[in-house]
Amino acid sequence: MTTPKSRLIILIAIATVALCGTSYAQSLVGTPGAGWQTWKPATDLNDSGAPYWDVPWGASNNYEGSYAEKNVGYCLTSTGDCQGIGSALFAPGALPFWGMPYDPVNDTGGARDNTVYFHSNGGPLVATLFLNASANPTEINEFGWFETNATGTVLGTRHKLFQGTGEPTGSLKPDPVGKTVIFTPSTYFGYYYSDVSEPTPDTGVQHGCYAYSIFTFDEPRCLDAYGSQGDHDFVVFSNSPGPSHATYWIAGEDPSGCPNNDGDCNLTLVKVISLF
Repeated sequence: MTTPKSRLIILIAIATVALCGTSYAQSLVGTPGAGWQTWKPATDLNDSGAPYWDVPWGASNNYEGSYAEKNVGYCLTSTGDCQGIGSALFAPGALPFWGMPYDPVNDTGGARDNTVYFHSNGGPLVATLFLNASANPTEINEFGWFETNATGTVLGTRHKLFQGTGEPTGSLKPDPVGKTVIFTPSTYFGYYYSDVSEPTPDTGVQHGCYAYSIFTFDEPRCLDAYGSQGDHDFVVFSNSPGPSHATYWIAGEDPSGCPNNDGDCNLTLVKVISLF
């Protein structure tokens, strides 16, 4: 037989579970036809351009005479030339990525979804900077989130999470890898990074530009596509891509054209989780 006190305890427990299970969820919003795609490091990491983020990465004079095996797939799996997360102990592995249909057996498909943003049901999120690599240490990306609307058609206010080296390049001290920031986004939001050193093709003059996870918002100076993938990109991985309490790994990268046209070869990797 339950007493009034025990019934109250049960009701409080149910309310707590409901609050924790739904109130602080974050979920990805993308284009119809896109979805979570699986891949295998042994066969799919080959700089083939499939998936779209599997491209060469290297400094302007290449890396020890050849392109580096350092795109985000190598970094997630702590293989190739990317051990930047720390060690295999901390690397999350071959997490599913968000994109167009991909065939991991034949290593085909996996195009970029140009409209990727997020829906928050409220409450704080925790962002941790796991990697902020550049072939030039004075050209580190700034990384943050921006406000948008339910349809992803509004570019709202930007909010910086991790500081880069600023403009002019090297004028600011970048935040260290390992830094953690707690933030509460708007109901709909996306991510951006600032590439501080993108050169104009005809003059070579450096300038900054903002790249966004909603690709149509990327500034024209970021869209000087030296490589087949569109130069600047975001990649979203998740080890729990459900609608509630998902953990996302957000990668902002500029790898494909940099071996031949500039030396920054930026790659920023941030882990985002729900606080509750």
